[in-house]
Amino acid sequence: MRRRYAFTLIELLVVIAIIALLMSILMPALSAARSVARRAKCLSNVRNMQVANWMYLTSHDGRLIDVGLAHGGAHAHEEAAWINTLSGYYGSTLLHRSPVDNSPHWPADEGGQGVPVPGGDGTQFRRTSYGINNFLSGVAPSMPGTSWQAYTNLEEVPNPAETVHFLIMAFTGPFAGADHVHVENWMPHPDAPPVVAASQMQTNAHGGPEKSWESVSNYGFLDGHARTLTFEEVFQNWTNNRFDPQVAR
Repeated sequence: MRRRYAFTLIELLVVIAIIALLMSILMPALSAARSVARRAKCLSNVRNMQVANWMYLTSHDGRLIDVGLAHGGAHAHEEAAWINTLSGYYGSTLLHRSPVDNSPHWPADEGGQGVPVPGGDGTQFRRTSYGINNFLSGVAPSMPGTSWQAYTNLEEVPNPAETVHFLIMAFTGPFAGADHVHVENWMPHPDAPPVVAASQMQTNAHGGPEKSWESVSNYGFLDGHARTLTFEEVFQNWTNNRFDPQVAR
């Protein structure tokens, strides 16, 4: 009679321990690979929007796209918003949403939680993951004692290759429903820029600590290219940043 063999309890526990060890090694690698893929897809979105922007510039004698989606309950100007005026050039609303965007303020019929953006009348929802630098729009930065201007045409911008155009809007808060940031609000105190900027845009959308100089996100530049950068690489102070076209280098 042939003898039957079976795993002992010890052998089963050893096999389970080996599988658990392999999973603990593989899972971080798989998670990192997914993060890299999402970052690359988001960067492709930003790059494609910058290409579409150049098509728009060519068709409109260098005129820059404008903003129109409100924040904090302000009145919106839908007809001017770049998500409308630029839509015919990139051809897909899918570009509006970053693969890392888990904002609760997306409408329920777009796979979101349907939570209205705070600060408004309860009817505003997220329309896009992305926004633009308000220096490059019809919204002039305003602060007493400054001579900042809103740039409305490409020929006015000294260095398009170093000037941030597209960025990722904050996932939560009043700016989650907007299509632009207000850079002039970021510097009332030397330590404030990463904190205040993070309330308007998702500075750590692609890694790094929250509300930090080391926060990592994707940025599109006015010449058409896009890069993954830390917040410190795009903004340090008023004389060293890539938002104000007069100092962007």
